[in-house]
Amino acid sequence: MKKTAKKAVAAKPPQAQPKAEPRPEGISKRDLPPIRKKLLEMRDLLLKTVKDKQERDIDVGTDVGDEADQATSSQEKEMLFELSDNERVMLDQIEGSLRKMEKGAYGLCESCQKPIAKARIQAVPFARYCIQCQSSAESAAV
Repeated sequence: MKKTAKKAVAAKPPQAQPKAEPRPEGISKRDLPPIRKKLLEMRDLLLKTVKDKQERDIDVGTDVGDEADQATSSQEKEMLFELSDNERVMLDQIEGSLRKMEKGAYGLCESCQKPIAKARIQAVPFARYCIQCQSSAESAAV
């Protein structure tokens, strides 16, 4: 009987798997209560600051002297309104974050729907975007 040689089948070399970007560690349910408390404290402080500024604005408008005093008063009022706009935006973001917590959507990027890194949430608890999407948005705005 003749022996036949079997053809050696070349094993396919293992294909390099594309390296997946490490997924950021998002927040867990146990992380939510302290973050919620921090958001509520930020909101309360912001509301108090706005109220204090409104009271100062009333004081600034009541005693107007010469033209130089009026110009200074006008500049102070303008600065108060600008700060109010920034504070209003921050207040909207904080309240939006609190609503997301209630709906169970807190901690997800509004752009890519991936979890926002825990470190980012801890630094900016009202963050709406992950670092990559925030950077992309800022680059596009420039």
